[in-house]
Amino acid sequence: MTAVSERFTPADVAKQLDYCTFCPKMCRHACPVSTTTGRETLIPQAKMDRLNKLRAGVEPWKAETADPLWGCTGCRHCTVYCDHANEPGLVLLAGRAEAQRRGVAHPALTGYAERFRARDERLARHEKEIFGAERFAESGQVGFWPGCDSVDKGAADIAAAFAVFDRVGAEHVKLVDAGLACAGYPLLAAGLTDLFRWHAGKVATALRRFRTVVVNCSACLYSLRSQYDGEGVSVGTEVLSLAEFMVQHASRLPTPSTKKSVYYHDPCYLARYAGVLEPPRRVLAQIATVREFGWSRQDTECCGGGGLLPKTAPSTADAMARRRLAEVAAKGGGTVVTSCGTCAFMLRRNTPASVEVADLPAAIAQLTETPVEPLRPTLEDHTSG
Repeated sequence: MTAVSERFTPADVAKQLDYCTFCPKMCRHACPVSTTTGRETLIPQAKMDRLNKLRAGVEPWKAETADPLWGCTGCRHCTVYCDHANEPGLVLLAGRAEAQRRGVAHPALTGYAERFRARDERLARHEKEIFGAERFAESGQVGFWPGCDSVDKGAADIAAAFAVFDRVGAEHVKLVDAGLACAGYPLLAAGLTDLFRWHAGKVATALRRFRTVVVNCSACLYSLRSQYDGEGVSVGTEVLSLAEFMVQHASRLPTPSTKKSVYYHDPCYLARYAGVLEPPRRVLAQIATVREFGWSRQDTECCGGGGLLPKTAPSTADAMARRRLAEVAAKGGGTVVTSCGTCAFMLRRNTPASVEVADLPAAIAQLTETPVEPLRPTLEDHTSG
């Protein structure tokens, strides 16, 4: 079984599997998947024990026996509570890659390579239709990479981002014209390592034409900063989260006479993998009063959007998002702001009546009363009715 991390060797993977197998389950409480489902087979220790048995041949490689490997969003919360700094969220990717190699991947991912390619091409065309060629560039000073979920389900957030860019004097920011919409993280989560490496090469070729690339997907950010290098692909340009880019311009945002209170939800891959904690809070503090969840910063709870869980266990993924927002609803409701297109989508589609969810650019535009241009109609708009 091969390794998939930028720093793990096969020996590292084996050591972590052994350590987790014989662990007294000290991180059980930190796994949002097992906590939400109540399934003991999905606690981190049990998932790693299952992979260890599969690796050693104690259990046969079948879709049924490998099923627990897919019950993970890669949120890294278990690692926070591990005395050995084990990384189940990354080690399980090695198990998924092996399951793919043996033809026993999760049934929901049948034909996923072709499905990914078709969706990526469709979203690239859709993005160009919505925003027009004038918003794109093949090279330049700053390129904007919204992430596939923003293009697919949060195009209004992209429009809000451009309105905010223009307001703070960053009119030079352009969408990356690459004919692609996704940096490839879903391929990695599906265990399609070779395809991820190939796709990463295509993305990196497009991104390195820009001095800086601004990313609004936490999983894309992690892939570009870490996993590309792990697969021998160099981006060769500065990669910033949208929050890190906006904090450089926060002083140009107007301070409202009365600040509205908002809760900030830390995306797992932004907080625990990329360590981006203060930039979004500093941006929001300029225009709002920031309130914290009980579980926040590096202790944030996952919204259910990672690890392809919305495909392999959609009801669980949605339940995790509802669990995350229940705290705000219990306090009387309010606005939740996040800084990731995928998190925004997961939380929005599971929002209770008393809660509003906004991605960071939309929140900035709303709180500063920045006008946002309406989206252009597309062919889909004319044929969907």
